[in-house]
Formats: sequence, structure tokens, C-alpha cells
Amino acid sequence: MKARLLLVEDDMAIQKVMLTFLEKEGYQVTAVADGQSAIDLFHQDSFELIILDMMLPKKSGEEVLSEIRQSSQQPIMIISALNDEMTQIGAYTNQIEDYVVKPFSMNILLFKISAILKRIHGDTDKQIQLGEITIFVDQYEVKKADELVLLTTKEFEILLAMAQNKGKVYSREELLTLVWGYDFLGDSRTIDVHVKNIRQKLGSELIKTIKGVGYKVEK
Repeated sequence: MKARLLLVEDDMAIQKVMLTFLEKEGYQVTAVADGQSAIDLFHQDSFELIILDMMLPKKSGEEVLSEIRQSSQQPIMIISALNDEMTQIGAYTNQIEDYVVKPFSMNILLFKISAILKRIHGDTDKQIQLGEITIFVDQYEVKKADELVLLTTKEFEILLAMAQNKGKVYSREELLTLVWGYDFLGDSRTIDVHVKNIRQKLGSELIKTIKGVGYKVEK
């Protein structure tokens, strides 16, 4: 079982999307919608990572962060629409792990959560092997039989999403949310075009089509 996370997000639509994807990735997630509830749970329970919005009712994210730091070095990731420099500097001064500006893709968020937890647990494995294909996660690079293959950023992120969960079938809508973000309103056929390009570059057998459902990799 993956890590226990505390998600503090008052926008219920965003909270629902995040909760769905995090639980599908195997995380145990407790979600609350205000700062006071976050403080109460912090004192009552234990979590490996707190994902904290800044604009919250009852107590702001800044207040929650400051109060936790009075007694703990609990790993905290900020998610916020506040993108001004002073707000971010203030958060980093309180020793947060990362600051993710909204809107964000779920794929990037999942990658950042994984990276934080790997740092905490000392896991340095950052390559994924799919037969003769090697994905270098941090470098955003892919090699086939030791030869570098150039993928666009979106092509890489689609491949990475599926490669991190071999055998799992992803719908087009899930991949759109993972890679483009929870507020993406474009055509789901965008995924088909990118998958076609990945197959042309890395081989048609890499990504399997599950008719009427979506795509998966299983090597």
C-alpha cells in the first residue's frame, strides 16, 4: 500500500478529481475542506505528506503551515492559485517540499508527490523499463535500444502515466486530466493523435488499444 496523504482543498470539484486519481494510484487519502480540520487531523493522526491549498476557510493555508511548523517538520506540498513571488517565498521559508500552481496536470502532481516520497524514503530509482525502451523520468528522455528517441513533452507525459502503472487501462478522459489538467476542455481525440505519434516513434506494439475503453502498456 502506498503512502497516507492528507488533502486539504476547499474547491470540492478539484478535491474530487484529486481524490479519485490519488486513490487510483494506490494512495490512502483523507480529504478535508478547511484549515481548522487540517490542523485537527494533523494532531490526531499521522500522514506521510500533507497537500495543502493556500486559500481556505476557517484557517488559511499560511496559518495551517505556520502552526504545523511550530512543532513539526511534517512534509507539506502547497497547491494554490496564488502564484506571486512573495507568497511562494514565504511558503518555502517555512520549509515546504514543493509549491504547485493551479491549474496543474494530475500527471505532474502525481510525479511531484512520488518524487517527494522517494526523497523521504531514500528511493533513487528514476528509470522505467518497457522491454527495450527505457524511460528516464527526471530527464524527460526515452531511449529505444540505447538510442535516444525525441518525444514532445505531452507524448512523454502520456507514456509516463501509463508506464508507471503497467497493465492499467486509462480512458482518454483520464489521460487528458493527468496530462493537460483537471480544467482541460479540449477534444478527447487529442489523445489518439499523441498515441499515434508515440507508436510511430517507439513501435506500434508498445501501447495497446482496449476497444471502447482506452489504452495501456503492459511490458
